[in-house]
Amino acid sequence: MTLKFGFWSEQETQVGHSYARRLHELVDEAVFAEKMGFDFVSLSEQHVALGGISSSAPEVVYGYLAAKTSRIRLRPAVTLMPKNFNHALRSAERLAVTDILSNGRMEFFAGRSNTTIAMRAFNVEAAETLSQMEEGLALMKEAMSKDIFKFSGKHYNVPPRMLVPKPLQKPYPIMGIAATSPRSHVYAAEQGMACLSNNFYSGWEKQAEYIALYKDNWKRDENGPLTRPSLGIPLFLGIGKTDQEAKDNYAEPLMNYARISTDAYPRLAKIADDYNYFSEGLEGLQRAATDWDYLVNDSGTTLCGSPDTVIRQLERIVDMGVDEVLFHLDSVPHEMIMDAIDMVGKYIIPHFNDRNNVVRPTDEILNTIRGMRDA
Repeated sequence: MTLKFGFWSEQETQVGHSYARRLHELVDEAVFAEKMGFDFVSLSEQHVALGGISSSAPEVVYGYLAAKTSRIRLRPAVTLMPKNFNHALRSAERLAVTDILSNGRMEFFAGRSNTTIAMRAFNVEAAETLSQMEEGLALMKEAMSKDIFKFSGKHYNVPPRMLVPKPLQKPYPIMGIAATSPRSHVYAAEQGMACLSNNFYSGWEKQAEYIALYKDNWKRDENGPLTRPSLGIPLFLGIGKTDQEAKDNYAEPLMNYARISTDAYPRLAKIADDYNYFSEGLEGLQRAATDWDYLVNDSGTTLCGSPDTVIRQLERIVDMGVDEVLFHLDSVPHEMIMDAIDMVGKYIIPHFNDRNNVVRPTDEILNTIRGMRDA
């Protein structure tokens, strides 16, 4: 089965650079990713973030990309589902309109929020994010798939109404969630939804457990768009012409991202019971922030090296039964991101999905030809 490749960005802007310019660079990166064979572009949703991360309105970017691209699919990674961030009906409306304008290229992945900075700014209660996400997804499905719908729940009560317009894809675009706990993997599976699985630097064994948990519990939703499990993994990527070049350019940005995570998740674990599972992965988080060998070789989250090295690293993940990989190409200047997209498109994607078009040594081809003559 073909492995799907995603370009994932949080629109991170370098110190001293312009947020406005960075947004235009992001569009150029997404357009180039389509040219280089990526299957989808995923944008994070982050609000009032400190530092360079600035993807505050990805739904606006998708509308623009719908006109700038023709093939690549558009996928939030993720839309925040607490009501104070995004009312579920507004999410359904935006999804439907952008799906129409992109000629059926939208997808929808949901999440709860993972920063107290954003939660407190929008008066979001951490203890309610999980139930609001799950109820909001149920409301979205009803609104998009039925002519006239109504909904009654703890957070949403909608009298008989009609969503106008409805999405081009029927019954609705692919929907999934970002899953970082055992419970979330089981929920996505039992709902017949796609899953974006993240082990939060806890290692290969934990990632394998999550993959098995999702696939073993998956049940087809007869009213939904998926006919089989769909599991993707976000991967932080550093790539260069050589292993040393990749390490020189990416080691500090990749470890810094892990340090940011180390700072955020322990606080969340103390706020609400639904986030307690974050505390179980603190050892991996702390090692990833300080130990380069652990981050690249053992955390199950990060690829770094030459194209040949990245291919070897990625083959391990593919062997685990993954359907999609999302390469986090961010945290470095625009020119380096474009170079990374170019190398992924030239070397990584063809290796997995178009091997007959990859140039091989002449002797290897001749030996195969001679072997076929003798047979």
